[in-house]
Amino acid sequence: MMGMQRTLFIVVGLIAVLAIGGVFMLGKRLAPKAPAATGIEDPDPLLKAHIVFGEPDAPHVVVEFSNYLCPHCKNHALNVLPILFKDYVETGKTRYVFRALPFSGQPQVFTASVAAECVYDQAKDRFLSFHELLFRANEEWGQLRGQALEEKLLDYARQLSLDTDKLAACMKDERVAERVRFNQKLAEALGVDGTPTFFVDGQKKVGVQPLSVWETLLK
Repeated sequence: MMGMQRTLFIVVGLIAVLAIGGVFMLGKRLAPKAPAATGIEDPDPLLKAHIVFGEPDAPHVVVEFSNYLCPHCKNHALNVLPILFKDYVETGKTRYVFRALPFSGQPQVFTASVAAECVYDQAKDRFLSFHELLFRANEEWGQLRGQALEEKLLDYARQLSLDTDKLAACMKDERVAERVRFNQKLAEALGVDGTPTFFVDGQKKVGVQPLSVWETLLK
């Protein structure tokens, strides 16, 4: 009996998603995987970056790995990110890259991440609004699956006056889904096992960072 309890404890510890110290993470920390394991020969946070804001020649580059059910990512998205965009991205000081990172066993987050990619493709200027809306409403859509989830995501897009027919077609595009899968593979290759994780000018920062830290990093 004791052996069964110990085995169950270990299994739960490995698969549980934990919130520790401002980071939403897998129960077991993952070391960076070898190129053969991920298919990525030279992992770089900017590799195949798609959702990008800011000037190409900005002196600073921030890459964010984020999960739409992560409470710490929500904190960053709603309370920190608007200030970063206003003070650093829109002023040409920083280029900002978003990479959605659904964890294994989160099909609803994968679908929401694909929807976010599609919103960016259709209307870059409304991506941030959709991004924030996904976080604000994550207790609502996070309980849904399948057609009910897709309809809810399309309803959010409709609230932002997006073309929902185009969005629905985009969400079924395997090429868009592959972008999200690539984010997952790249995260593995880089040893990212929790969200939010940031790469600031190549320097890895794990967990929510206060504005005072951002001011130092992006000065």
